[in-house]
Amino acid sequence: MSSNIPMSSHPMGSHPIATATQTVQRQARRQSEPAEPTHLSELDQSEAFETLTRLISETAHDLRAPLTTIREAVRLVRDGDLGRLSKSQQECLTAAIDQCNCAGQMVEEMVQSRRFETGFGNVRRTWVSIDEIREQVESTLQPWALPRNINLLWDGAFGEDVLIYADPALLRRLLVNLANNAIRVTSPQQAVMIRAQRHFNSQMMNWSVVDQGRGITPHDLELISAGKAPTQSIGGLGLLISRQLAAAHFSKLRIESRVGTGTATSFHTPMGGPAGVVANFALWRTQLAQPKSVSAAEPDEMVYEVAPIQPQTSNRGSKRTSRPESIAAPRRVRIDVPSQAVDLGVANVAPIFPHHLYLTSIEVGAAVANTAISDFDYLLQRSMRVTEMAYRTSQRSWVIAFDADSTTGPSRRHEIERTVQMELESLRIRWGNESVIGSVLSEEFATKLSSMMTDMIVRQSLFHAQQSFSDPNTDFDGRPVEIESTIPASRLDRELSNLRGRWQ
Repeated sequence: MSSNIPMSSHPMGSHPIATATQTVQRQARRQSEPAEPTHLSELDQSEAFETLTRLISETAHDLRAPLTTIREAVRLVRDGDLGRLSKSQQECLTAAIDQCNCAGQMVEEMVQSRRFETGFGNVRRTWVSIDEIREQVESTLQPWALPRNINLLWDGAFGEDVLIYADPALLRRLLVNLANNAIRVTSPQQAVMIRAQRHFNSQMMNWSVVDQGRGITPHDLELISAGKAPTQSIGGLGLLISRQLAAAHFSKLRIESRVGTGTATSFHTPMGGPAGVVANFALWRTQLAQPKSVSAAEPDEMVYEVAPIQPQTSNRGSKRTSRPESIAAPRRVRIDVPSQAVDLGVANVAPIFPHHLYLTSIEVGAAVANTAISDFDYLLQRSMRVTEMAYRTSQRSWVIAFDADSTTGPSRRHEIERTVQMELESLRIRWGNESVIGSVLSEEFATKLSSMMTDMIVRQSLFHAQQSFSDPNTDFDGRPVEIESTIPASRLDRELSNLRGRWQ
């Protein structure tokens, strides 16, 4: 019986299905084989990273205009400028505008990603309540969480008016980035938790975003720690920006994950007054000066072939287990590896003077307007390197820690003066006393830094608090009095009556 199936026209009898199968098998073997290590010098890695961040920043800058046009066009339709809409249509367009705003925030972060490698040009750290941060983050995450029925849980000292030292805008972006990634990997109708937990020394607030995703393998964690792309899309650009936003708060970004359970991404912010801020800065700077250590990756699980020994009975009836003569069939035993973690800091950043720090203070004149003071604060913060800090002690004074020694410290002051002369010509500044901290021991250096800088901040704060004059139209907290009170008038009348009684 002859077959009607035509003979294959492929040479050597290769069929398309067989060829495709072989291709898939070759790809699977390539993926299972360990990747060949790439030997790049530190200079090549730095240039590649600089090229990447520059490309990201320039591309994001070009996305600003079309994204703004889309948002404004949708807003015109939603507001009824082009015709009446139903309530459901307005709600739909409002959700679209919210998504445009979220995309605009990400574009702005991409634009600023290059600036974070040399300094924190747009950082405005201040004392802010964690309840305010929670309110802002919740409103921003609604467009991502509601469509997938993700429950956003909060755990920590909320409702207690706890203050932390952070940039409210940057901290909100950091939490939104981490929570958005957690929502993306979590199944619908599950929960994502944002936790704010006090550190045991009350000088640090630990933040963590916990998801219920499939987790990250130790191999991918090792690739992320080395700054390489993992086998799956994990974090991406959001992870790069999150590392920089965490560094703006003197913290590394810690990723702890276990396959099949989920991932917790954490960082910390200073709290506990000036002493807490300086302690976090000293710890952060000390960590940057230490050599980086890379831990070896381990498999997700270890499976052993276990062969139980069967006891044999001798002629005398006693059990003999020292030398088995028969072994039962082996059984497979699975041992789960505990969750693994990596700490991610800012790439290619280290103190220029790891064993020295130049402390000084600066203040502006009493006749300077508030707008000029705000411009000077922006200029000063923009001039700070990653390993430096300017802490505002009053409306017109700052304490600065320069990454310099006794020789280069004055040069850093002259740089600030030249920048002020070019951008703020009429502003007059005055430098205070300076001191240099130095030690070859990391722990001793951190202790000296914490002690001396805290002392300078406290002294500056008390001095300017005594020099400030209270406004009769404000209360003790500096807020304007909106409601007229009869208590001061009644006290004044009583005192006048007493004076009249004495002189009559």
